[in-house]
Amino acid sequence: MVNRKEVNPDGGPEAAYGARLRREREARGWKQDDLGGRIGYTGRHVSGVELCHKSPTRKFSIAVDVAMNYTGTADSFEREWRKIKHGVLLQGFPEYVALEGRAAEIRLFEVGVIPGLLQTREYAEALARGAVDRGVITPEQADQRVSLLMERQGALLRTVPPMLIAVLDESCIRRPIGSPAVMDAQLQYLVDFATQS
Repeated sequence: MVNRKEVNPDGGPEAAYGARLRREREARGWKQDDLGGRIGYTGRHVSGVELCHKSPTRKFSIAVDVAMNYTGTADSFEREWRKIKHGVLLQGFPEYVALEGRAAEIRLFEVGVIPGLLQTREYAEALARGAVDRGVITPEQADQRVSLLMERQGALLRTVPPMLIAVLDESCIRRPIGSPAVMDAQLQYLVDFATQS
């Protein structure tokens, strides 16, 4: 009997990729060596990706798509790889956001930029555009970041909102982000937010 190691798909993007790869492979009745032979890798390599001992690559993901007939579809492994490689969120951040949405108290300390929960859309967009200009993220990922931020801010608009304690270093308000109009609106938003009861 084979000693089967389980993968927790909630353990992060690579774990989800590996668990899905195993599920899809087994649904087709393929062993790891079968899939490996179809995509030009060893069964040991497939096992490594499934168990998160090896990171999937674009080449590997494209080969899996061809073998499983997922090329160009919403179920594409290459698409999933892109989310891992160029993902919008840091590992563990979705879990943090879920907790933030239920929190009774949120404490923030920030140096350099206004924290996300206190950013105006224009300020957030200016930060995201800067990341696109530096080649860190794609325009689509920038849009996703801003959309997620606006959703997170909904946590502050609950019937019983959380107590928000924010300590901002002076650099947060002195560092220009975007145009002077963007900064003016951001600073006014902070003032208005601070006066809310």
